[in-house]
Amino acid sequence: MSTLRTTRTRLAPAVVAGTLAALVLSGCAGREAAPVADTDDDAAACSPGFTDTEVKIGNSIALSGPAAAYGAIAQTMKLYFDDINAAGGLEFADGVSRDVTVEIMDDGYDPAKTSTNVRTLVEQSGVFALAGVLGTGAAIGVAPFIEEAGVPNLFTGTGSDAIPTLHTDTMWTTAYLPQYAFEVETLAAYIAEEHPGAKAAILYQNDDFGESIRAGFDAAFEGTDVELVAAEPYELSAATVDSQVTALASSGADVFLNWATGAFTTQSLKKKLELGWDATPIISSTSADATFFLKPAGPGAADGAVSIAFTRDITDLSQAGDPGFDAWTEFAAAHPDEVNPMLAPAATGYQTAQLLEAALVGMDGCTREDLLAAATSFDGLELDLGTVPITTTPDYPFVFRELGVQVFNGETWDLSASTYTLD
Repeated sequence: MSTLRTTRTRLAPAVVAGTLAALVLSGCAGREAAPVADTDDDAAACSPGFTDTEVKIGNSIALSGPAAAYGAIAQTMKLYFDDINAAGGLEFADGVSRDVTVEIMDDGYDPAKTSTNVRTLVEQSGVFALAGVLGTGAAIGVAPFIEEAGVPNLFTGTGSDAIPTLHTDTMWTTAYLPQYAFEVETLAAYIAEEHPGAKAAILYQNDDFGESIRAGFDAAFEGTDVELVAAEPYELSAATVDSQVTALASSGADVFLNWATGAFTTQSLKKKLELGWDATPIISSTSADATFFLKPAGPGAADGAVSIAFTRDITDLSQAGDPGFDAWTEFAAAHPDEVNPMLAPAATGYQTAQLLEAALVGMDGCTREDLLAAATSFDGLELDLGTVPITTTPDYPFVFRELGVQVFNGETWDLSASTYTLD
């Protein structure tokens, strides 16, 4: 493959289709905005949560419990719009500036609580839309109510292959994370190109998600000279994955598909280093945080690790001087007690806020359908912390149709020259 940055490998959606500082607002779909009507009758036609002065957005996320760190997604999103409101509000297509208020409710990462919160936000608080709700279980659990109420649930924190099947006619739910099947296809293509003839071994969760990842790599390696030679599942309730990593190392594989999550990622990399297993680690995007998962495994444990890239490495301070990165660091510096500039969930919140901002200003009217139409018609949208442009369509409910690949150098992530595009 060419090493030019502009070179792109287009991936046939064999797996995907089966499972189905500066924000560049010019990247929104090139529709000519129709003004929001200002007569009393037309104002009444606007959806709940959208008035002449305010647009209400709701979010349910963990602010307490073991997943509380992810609360930074919603908190950062709220701060982003608080800043805009303090400066006079967000200007919409009708030329009117409105405050965008974000109401956050704590669900402790419990999908049942998420469902209760979402109903409260829609029926009692009267939100116009939801944005940044976290978790696959949450997205699936609220989908029937979201469809019945006709409320967009935008940029949810999941890449689940189940998202395209949640709704019948209208994709009321969209996902911020790349589709998991697309992630697998991208990494499989990279391995086939950069490690021809490789033998791969996979560590994965013993559940439907883990099995789907294993099956995805099996399918993606078909027709290549890469072979999956060993597979070890682990239980989420387990104390250690040492025995699984030891078994995988004994297979002689030279590529380690490490689909462990959270602390299991750190533990598995540490054990790999201890065993002297010289295999290239391939890391799930959900566990690619250098600060919290990779570096704690010890010096050298994650060197050469590979993962997908769709957001800048916010720990790489050598990016200073880039307008987008500088905009992020200036935003974080303006909120020193609330935003950790090294925390990945905070960066996700910043990205989610910019996506929502682009959708709001790109609306052709004042209904929830108008917002959903704008959110699913981005054309080359660029975000401050993005590594690839964003193009969305109504028939594919994921934000990213293009992914990069990054390699960990022991301290930060280095972007590969190539990107992979889903046809």
